[in-house]
Amino acid sequence: MNIVFISRVYLPHLGGVETHIQEISAVLLKMGHTVSVITCSHDSKLSQTATIEGVRVYRMPLGSDQNKISLWRAVVQHKQLLIDADIVHVHDVFWWILPCYVAIKNKVYTTFHGWETKLPIAVNAKIHRFLAAKLSQGTIHIGDFIQKFYYDVPSVVTYGGVNLKRFTKAGSLLPKNKKQGLSFVFVGRLEKDTDVRLYLDFFELLARKKNPHTVVWVGDGSLKNECEKIGTVTGFVKNTSQYILQADFVCASSYLSILEAQSLQKVVCAFYSNPIKKAYLELFPGSKYMLVASSVENMLAKLEHVTGSKVARSELELAAKKFAHAQSWQSVVAKYM
Repeated sequence: MNIVFISRVYLPHLGGVETHIQEISAVLLKMGHTVSVITCSHDSKLSQTATIEGVRVYRMPLGSDQNKISLWRAVVQHKQLLIDADIVHVHDVFWWILPCYVAIKNKVYTTFHGWETKLPIAVNAKIHRFLAAKLSQGTIHIGDFIQKFYYDVPSVVTYGGVNLKRFTKAGSLLPKNKKQGLSFVFVGRLEKDTDVRLYLDFFELLARKKNPHTVVWVGDGSLKNECEKIGTVTGFVKNTSQYILQADFVCASSYLSILEAQSLQKVVCAFYSNPIKKAYLELFPGSKYMLVASSVENMLAKLEHVTGSKVARSELELAAKKFAHAQSWQSVVAKYM
C-alpha cells in the first residue's frame, strides 16, 4: 500500500506524535508498504522534501499552520500525493485535508493523540473531533481516556510501544555522587499542564524531610528556571535513556516516556491534577506498575512503601519491564492495519 501520514510536525522535531509515526512507519516499510509524511516545517533551514529512514517527508512552509488559508493552499499543492495514496491517515490535524476531502474521503483515517491541555475542554474542540471521526473511515485513540471526555468511540485504542534498539546504554549522564540518596529523572515538557509544579512541590517536601536526592529534568519549557533551582535541566534530548538508565525513579506522564522507563526496569512516578490526567494515567494498563498520586503526601507515602522493601521494589521493577517489553510497535501496527 501507498500510505500518507499527515502530522503538524515531524522529525527531526522531537515529540510523542513524531516518535509514534516514526516507529509505525519503520514497521510498515519492513512489511513492504510505501510511507510518506506531509507536515509543516518547524525550522526554516530544513528542505521542503527529504527522506528520513525510508520515509518521504514533504514539508510545508514554516508557520503556514498559523493561518488556515495559507495552510490549505500548501496542502492543495500536495493534492495529487493524497489522491495517489491508498490510505491517508491524519494525526489530529483533520482540518488540514478539508480542501481535498471530497477527492479522498473513502480512504481517510484519523488518530487522536492526547488533549488540548486546557480545562474545561472547549465544546468546539469536542465537536471538531466528533466531525473528524464521522468523516473518517475509522479512528484510533491513543489512550482509553479520550472517549470519556470526547464524543468519538474509536475503532481501536493503543498506547504506543517500545523499540529497545533505539535505547542507548552509552554513558549515563546522571550525577555520580551517590551520597545524595535517591536519584530522580523527570522526562517531558516543563509546563503547567504536565503537572511540573506538583513534582517541584514533591522534591521540596523530600528536602524538608531531609530525604537526600538528586533531580535531573530532561526537557524544556516555561518552568525551566524553577526546575533549575532544585536540579539540572538538560533541555530536550533525543536519547532520554541515557538519563533514565541509572535513575532510581523516573517521573513521566506521557505514554511513550512511561513505556521507555518501564522497559528499562524503572518504577515511574506520575502526578495528576485534573480528571482528564487522572483517567489518562489510571486507564493505562501499565499503571499498576507505577506510583500514581494527586498529592505530594500520597506520593511520598507510596515511595516510602516501595523503597522500604528491596523485594517489593524489585518485583515492581521487573513487572514493569515485563509489561513494557510486551508492548511492541508491531502490535500497534497490527491495530492500524
